Amino acid sequence: MKSQWECVLENLGEWVGSFTTVTSQGEAIEDIPSVIKLAVMRDNQSVHLVLNRFYPLPNSTERYAKEVVWDFSTPPGIGAIYFETGAFSSGALMVNIGIKTIAEFSLIAGNRRFRMIQTFDIAQQLDRVTFVREQLQGATTPERPHLNIADLLGTWTGIATTLSADQRPLIETNTRSTFRVNDTGYQLVEQDHSLAEPLPWRIDLTVATDLPSARLWQFTDERDHQSYQMLLLPDGGYAITPTKINLGHGFDLEIGWIHQTGQRQRLVRRYDSNGKWENVTLIVEKIIDN
Repeated sequence: MKSQWECVLENLGEWVGSFTTVTSQGEAIEDIPSVIKLAVMRDNQSVHLVLNRFYPLPNSTERYAKEVVWDFSTPPGIGAIYFETGAFSSGALMVNIGIKTIAEFSLIAGNRRFRMIQTFDIAQQLDRVTFVREQLQGATTPERPHLNIADLLGTWTGIATTLSADQRPLIETNTRSTFRVNDTGYQLVEQDHSLAEPLPWRIDLTVATDLPSARLWQFTDERDHQSYQMLLLPDGGYAITPTKINLGHGFDLEIGWIHQTGQRQRLVRRYDSNGKWENVTLIVEKIIDN
């Protein structure tokens, strides 16, 4: 098993992409081109990070760069967990009313990454989602299309790897989940055995009447009694978030990415009923029928 530091080093390279921010309803706010470079120093004992984001100049077609430079020698981020693929999640150790909750996620497949920042306001209402589509400098892998709900239909199997907040040894379980349209044609039901116990989700269409093209879905988690939404995104990605975090019940923050036809990765960040961060699960799956 790799150390957390070895997992961090799976992200080395120069990644070219963009930071795209949308509202909780999926409405575009901004799209900012970006370049992030991560290089090792001191015999692989330190990482030098340089992030440039290119913002538009007022009344001009030109852009100017805002640069962030950061050197670190331990896995960065509050509450950060890294996996052997280089995937990671970081965020709040505790969720409280009156303090914004921010969680970051990153999935990696070959020369591409799909990252996301989920932001909740001080009332713990979902405020915005920023997703980052990147590939290594010089790579020519085409971006995936905007995710369609039909892309998720079928039975998926794979491996779920969970690491607790205190970095206890990894727990690996086989997964099998089915995502299907029910008899009415307007609801989807998923029996998800990826985590410690099944999550029976009922997903109802909320913002469109055309089932295949809907990009915002709403559902309840019968285990946690939370109201959730699934936001379908470009590059085959999606975000699953509570519409509002109701403390007193546990909850999950999740991203998913179909990085190749029939292949999906997911990251699930779990909090308990007191708002305390418990663990992160990486799920790597492939579809076996649809």
